[in-house]
Amino acid sequence: HELDRHRDLVREVLGEAQRKARGAVGLRRVLRSLEAGEIQTLLLGEGFQAPGVECRHCGHVDIKVNPSCAICSHPVSEVEDISDAILGAALRGGIEVVYVQGDPELESAGHIAALLRFRADQRKAVAS
Repeated sequence: HELDRHRDLVREVLGEAQRKARGAVGLRRVLRSLEAGEIQTLLLGEGFQAPGVECRHCGHVDIKVNPSCAICSHPVSEVEDISDAILGAALRGGIEVVYVQGDPELESAGHIAALLRFRADQRKAVAS
């Protein structure tokens, strides 16, 4: 049952991402969505690993290696694998995390994807 659910989730996220709807695929897009509070469900593949930086002050996680945080300008720490930082941010944000094993579609998408609650770049401004 869990394997079917995981497979269905991967298919749903990839389809949503392809339609530029409620799916985010790949590390850069998932990080943007995580920071914007868009993510409902985070999918992590068993082979996910990526170097990056983490700000200990504000929690910003990035793949760009800069000496200071792009958000708060405090010093950042380089990490060999940002998966722990991503997982921590997801758990703090109340995001469901699904660990997906051996799914070739998720692997080809960089081992990381997310089903979104909404897409901030597609929200319409509400008139006052």
